[in-house]
Amino acid sequence: MSRRLRKPRQIMSHEFELDLAPLLAVMVKLVPVLLVSSAFMQVMIVETDLPQAVKEAIAQNNDKPKTTVQLEINKKSGIKVIVAKDGSQKVDQIAMKSESEYDLSGLHKFLQHVKAENPEVFRIEFAPDANVPYKDIVKIMDEVRRSRDKDVRFPMRNQNAGQSADQKDRAPASTDYMFPDVIFANMMDG
Repeated sequence: MSRRLRKPRQIMSHEFELDLAPLLAVMVKLVPVLLVSSAFMQVMIVETDLPQAVKEAIAQNNDKPKTTVQLEINKKSGIKVIVAKDGSQKVDQIAMKSESEYDLSGLHKFLQHVKAENPEVFRIEFAPDANVPYKDIVKIMDEVRRSRDKDVRFPMRNQNAGQSADQKDRAPASTDYMFPDVIFANMMDG
């Protein structure tokens, strides 16, 4: 009979120590970096001087928006204008003028019609894609805020019911501001 050689059995311990030093070193270095970088990330508000009547109309109409206007901006397909009013949506597409240029004059004319139909709306929501350059967003913002044509003015509905008879007899107020209250709908998307 052949005899097999057996290895002596060793008893192994399954206990070990967890070394947290590398993890703590990373955290100690990461926290100051995050704190410093958060100082550079700020939400900026562009303050503009608006006439007092426009400011009051914006404040009154932002409480109860019945009509909303939104621009979805894409570098490939152009600008999609969505007007939501009384539960229905009207969607129009402003195509690109060229491969890298938006049709800003077409957008401006279209938004003049939207503003004429909805004089109580002063807010517009932007939803740009991540591929849209910042300079293009600024150009579009400039187009939507104010009418370029000085002859085009938009009536402002009289919202103050407690006015005297003298104030009610005056000519209705008008403004060349279209959508001065610009907000970003997809601010946290990335």
